[in-house]
Amino acid sequence: MKIKRRLYLFLLAAIWVLLSGRLIYQSYFKTGSSTYLSLETGLHELPSESEWMNIYHDGRKMGHTVYTIDNKGEAGYSIRSTTQLNVVFGGLRSEIHLENKAVMDTLFRLNAFSFWMRSDQYSTYIIGDKQGTTMNLSIIQGQDTSHSEIEVPEDLYAYTAIQPMVASKGILQGETIRVPAYDPMSNELADVTISHEGKELVKVGAEKLVLNKLRIEFKGIPSIMWLDDNGITYKEATIMGMTMERTSPELAMAKIESAEVDLLNGFAVIPSHPIYRPEQVKALTLEIEGLDADILANLESNRQTILSRDPVKLRLSPTSSPVDPKLINKHLKPSEMIQSDHDQIKEQVARILKQPKSLEETSEVLTKWVFEYLEKRPVASISGAVDILNTGVGDCTEHTTLYTALSRAAGIPTKIHIGLVYLQGRFLFHAWPVVAIQGQWVDVDPSLNQYPADVTHIAFLEGDFDNLTNLIPVLGNIEINILEQRY
Repeated sequence: MKIKRRLYLFLLAAIWVLLSGRLIYQSYFKTGSSTYLSLETGLHELPSESEWMNIYHDGRKMGHTVYTIDNKGEAGYSIRSTTQLNVVFGGLRSEIHLENKAVMDTLFRLNAFSFWMRSDQYSTYIIGDKQGTTMNLSIIQGQDTSHSEIEVPEDLYAYTAIQPMVASKGILQGETIRVPAYDPMSNELADVTISHEGKELVKVGAEKLVLNKLRIEFKGIPSIMWLDDNGITYKEATIMGMTMERTSPELAMAKIESAEVDLLNGFAVIPSHPIYRPEQVKALTLEIEGLDADILANLESNRQTILSRDPVKLRLSPTSSPVDPKLINKHLKPSEMIQSDHDQIKEQVARILKQPKSLEETSEVLTKWVFEYLEKRPVASISGAVDILNTGVGDCTEHTTLYTALSRAAGIPTKIHIGLVYLQGRFLFHAWPVVAIQGQWVDVDPSLNQYPADVTHIAFLEGDFDNLTNLIPVLGNIEINILEQRY
């Protein structure tokens, strides 16, 4: 029940990494008057029919996606993609709908985009309108709307699938293209690399086809795309057994009949030995295989100590760590998801606390209140604290987001850690707050009603859910060996 929905969504981002409104600078592709003949030299006309793809996890269908390129002549292009997912988390079924649209000029320069995500409980709609070097953003989460601006290059380019750009401009076998990309969903900027690895015989459904193999990487997330010489995508594959295959509209829309895989199990890490009475452990020493020690470098503390970098060995203890006074203000500020300055959040804090309390008492009261207030249910959303407060449902991310907003509004510096927690015999991906009390950082967990949090919490990332793509290379790649547990 503790897996957070944005971790899952960013895992899927490796499949639909270019279906989610990636914004691309024109730092490599150049326009010209060449005669376009093939994928290598560039196509004169892009495929205009809708492309339907089934989405699979370990060979089992979990949804479908469709995208369409509309050539509007002198008005430019519009690209639209929709994705429908039917997934299971912790035994609970969830439907996730994603819709993306980009409006561009004739040179693929971006004019506007929209991204809409809808699940059983939450809905988020993001609209971007480019004016010169400013992107005006409107973010609608449930009944709450916020506005912001970001600076962007004047020549900003967009595509909702990689093949329109590659197919129109061409890519040679053995060639690698590197372009910086901005992702509006995570608000992150990083390079995308596209490499043509030659042609390959690929099975798609019942057919075997010779296709162009392209490797795409974004923020360390690898995916493979197979296209024909007309620029049509037939198959994509990425980490954790996720694939997409070209299909017909009828088969894409067909009801999923096969047994469904609970994705909670796919994210779980079963250690070499069980941890007995985890809530009572005083010290835990473990080795993590498949993890780069650099991921942990900025998170070392009295509580989480790196004993060895190769292999990675950690010692976890309930010891708190001193607060750097220079960082206090940073962890009191609101952010996109942590809306601690919103009137609803401030009013809710006043109702919960009723009368003045010490910071420690306040933190403990908020931990218990959030635990009791939110219905425990895995959900799919990218919602902020206000929407979570109004909806009252969520997993560890909703608990952590709401708690952090309330805590900051109450004047307690609060940061967020993302990593693993031991629960029911396995480590699950998890998020929890860390509060500054009497000059010390103290880990708390409103999802599990733990104050303070037990020592099985392993932190990989710190931030207001704005750097989650850094975690994706870890998913499915680590093993944990328990070396010592002391009580």
